[in-house]
Amino acid sequence: MASPRKPILFNAMHASTGGGLVYLRNVLPELAKDERFAWTLLVPEAALAGWEVPAGVEVKIAPQMGFAKGHLWEQLVLPFLACKWGMKTILCNANYTPLLAWRSVPIIHTTPRAAAQAQSRSMKLYWLVLKWLTRLSVWNAPVAFSVAKHVIADYACARSAAKVKVAAPAVVMPDIQGVVKDPNLVVTVGDFYAQKDYPLLVQAFKILRDKRQGTRLMMIGRPVDTQVRNEVLMLIRDLGLADAVTLTGGMPHDKLMQAVAKASLYVSTSKAECFNMPVLEAMASGVPVVLPDTDFQAEVAGECGVYVPVDKGGDVASAFAVAMYGVLENTLLAQGLARKGLARAEGYSWAATAKVIGDGLAAKC
Repeated sequence: MASPRKPILFNAMHASTGGGLVYLRNVLPELAKDERFAWTLLVPEAALAGWEVPAGVEVKIAPQMGFAKGHLWEQLVLPFLACKWGMKTILCNANYTPLLAWRSVPIIHTTPRAAAQAQSRSMKLYWLVLKWLTRLSVWNAPVAFSVAKHVIADYACARSAAKVKVAAPAVVMPDIQGVVKDPNLVVTVGDFYAQKDYPLLVQAFKILRDKRQGTRLMMIGRPVDTQVRNEVLMLIRDLGLADAVTLTGGMPHDKLMQAVAKASLYVSTSKAECFNMPVLEAMASGVPVVLPDTDFQAEVAGECGVYVPVDKGGDVASAFAVAMYGVLENTLLAQGLARKGLARAEGYSWAATAKVIGDGLAAKC
């Protein structure tokens, strides 16, 4: 007789947009195939739009109570509701978990390195609270997961780090056959936060544009930090780039992938990322990437990117401009990077991600 399936609550009440939602929609169908578990999904109603939840997964709608009340409800009410629903294990698609839960397991999606770039008091407080809630959650959890290896030491001491397993995201390889590349289009993806260092990107693009007339920059991302967005807009105006730089705002993921696939170059100037998913998506779309020479960028792109030194002094904006110019003007280099990037992206799979999570839960929960 087969063993009964272990009931687990997948708490995705914070997965409404961005990388967390992409992770949820791709990993849950693979987890639902695992006959060791019976899944119940707690999710905002908005996250269900345009998505068919896998068969066999029970859905419960998370209450909409605003940021502060929602977090209090998660900490104080959800643990008892989970027990009432017959689930002692809660897998959380977020850095931190309900600390009163019987067994609560985080999936770390963000890095505390972003705190160093925060400008407003509210953002600095947000990152401080997030950092300590994550540390407590990892310490309290029987097992924990992270989407990237480099970030584990930022949250966990040597003892608790041993329980954290890397469950990196993957990408559904897009069909890029027949996509017509725009030889003048450079693209970047990411919501407007200080750690993205978008002013540096705009300054670098100005230098590139002076050398390569007709080049355009598309910046795809929500204006979450309006102070950063406004700084970028002022810089675009002051540098005379209004006709060359487009801020699209947020995009549905399918349209985002279409926009990226048409570009001839993807560039990131970010100073802090956990797993830089847009870089993987760009490589999967056959787009060469130019990145800062940092551990978190290299964890995603490996030997498939052009890396710009950012911690050795000098004119970093000019260094980025030279790197971008080199890829755009060297067809053989661009094609080689694109081939290597495609091969690396194919090495990631959501099935492998789900296996790491499933095996960890089976062993420790």
